[in-house]
Amino acid sequence: MVTRRQLLRTGALGIATALAGCGGTEPTETATDSPTATATPTATATSTPTATVVDVGPERRLRFEPEEIEVSVGDTVEWVARSEGHNVTSHPDASPKCENPEGADPFTSYEGDDHFAIMAVGETFTHEFTVAGEYVYVCTPHAGQGMVGTVVVTE
Repeated sequence: MVTRRQLLRTGALGIATALAGCGGTEPTETATDSPTATATPTATATSTPTATVVDVGPERRLRFEPEEIEVSVGDTVEWVARSEGHNVTSHPDASPKCENPEGADPFTSYEGDDHFAIMAVGETFTHEFTVAGEYVYVCTPHAGQGMVGTVVVTE
């Protein structure tokens, strides 16, 4: 017959043995294909720029949602086409409504000078803002109907 004291001592010894096997202080070696393999440091969340999402033509409406956003220098904005027939541009040749701060290049969701080129539904366009100021952008096909947005970039 096992006494209560023997049972507790055996249980404690078993727990101690299990802990030593799982978290013991002796290092263990593992086989690798490369004897010079080293751990690679991972990036922290603070090193990733902030991305703000703007919906382009949500619910088939002729608008950007939100219409005005504020970001910091170095932040990225991502525009997502939610319906057909839209684009994103701050290029002054696309619309007289477009404005860019001095020293900032205009951005476009299309290549070249085809200011009526449109995005496919679900397509994204991103732009990193490196110059502070106010950017006024449009959807060229719908600028006349008020499809205008603003990005305010702060230091």
